[in-house]
Amino acid sequence: MGLAQTQQVLAQLYTNTEFRERFFANPQAVGVEFGLSDDEAQQLAEVSSQEVNIFANSLKWKRLGEIRELLPRTAKALGKNFNTLFWRYAETYLPTGIKKHRDDAIAFANFINNAAQKEELAPVWVSDLVRYEKAWLLAYEPGKCLKFCWLRYAVHRDFTAKPTLAIWWRWSGRSQLRHIILPHAEARRVSGVVD
Repeated sequence: MGLAQTQQVLAQLYTNTEFRERFFANPQAVGVEFGLSDDEAQQLAEVSSQEVNIFANSLKWKRLGEIRELLPRTAKALGKNFNTLFWRYAETYLPTGIKKHRDDAIAFANFINNAAQKEELAPVWVSDLVRYEKAWLLAYEPGKCLKFCWLRYAVHRDFTAKPTLAIWWRWSGRSQLRHIILPHAEARRVSGVVD
């Protein structure tokens, strides 16, 4: 068994519940999918499924902690529902790369936004809040930046239904990130919309 195949199988075992269940139910059949011999698949199957499940869950809890720090207001607003949504999301996406925590939080924000639209999550302004926090994460990308986020609720203040425009900008890679939120009337003037 090559190192690459072993790493692929282990990564799937630790991050994919469906794969883990299939593998421990029939290691040889699943092993063939990855080019493993019967002996190699059996060797991996000798690892305790309970130990693999415990380790896999500890990885998810760590991811949840990282995401909670990057989307703190959304986590607070959703309460326990934040965790419930995360467990569903964690089965659909595995972050990779240098900025994996940030990318994971952005992907989870998209997941929450979709769930908010389809499932009518409470509170009603949670979709705006998660888009606002996601925009912050995107704005912190180095270099020049100009980001806009239209909001139906004043998520930066009291969550009342007040259409606003959030703007982030940085004119050069070395300048400080700036941020402003304009109330509806001012935002309309900035965007060139006239009553």
